[in-house]
Amino acid sequence: MSKKPPPGMIGEPPSARGGRPADPGLHAQQIAREWEDVGESYVHRREKELGIPDGMNGQPDFDGDGRWRSFHPHGRQGGENTTEVVDSGVLNPDLLKGRKGGRLWAKATLRDRIDAAISHEYEELLAGGDHKSAIRMAAKTKLPIAEMARRINKARAR
Repeated sequence: MSKKPPPGMIGEPPSARGGRPADPGLHAQQIAREWEDVGESYVHRREKELGIPDGMNGQPDFDGDGRWRSFHPHGRQGGENTTEVVDSGVLNPDLLKGRKGGRLWAKATLRDRIDAAISHEYEELLAGGDHKSAIRMAAKTKLPIAEMARRINKARAR
């Protein structure tokens, strides 16, 4: 058997990469790091589609190369509100487990979760960083988010 990877394979073969962490949050973070460029491109585009103003879109990567980013793969809470930033938490189906909206979040598509995170962080910015107010405001957001994202936000506000 040849030790060369099959044609078309990029990087290490899957067997050499190690396993995935059992913890859903760590797994999500690992995937986010591997797909950082795709996450950045999608989140930035989605923020524009939803009408997030450019001045609220992203932040410098303070822990990395300093580039302006809308997607932060190292964070694990869903997003940040220094400006509009989504993190690896959106990839974690257990992010809201045991909390309001957790069952809907676990069943939601990635787009729905990203929309819910964007709308929450946007409303949190408008509320001056008040997380509790942002939960209430995201349930009534005027942003044109996906219907499941709206349901998640409403469930979190109950």
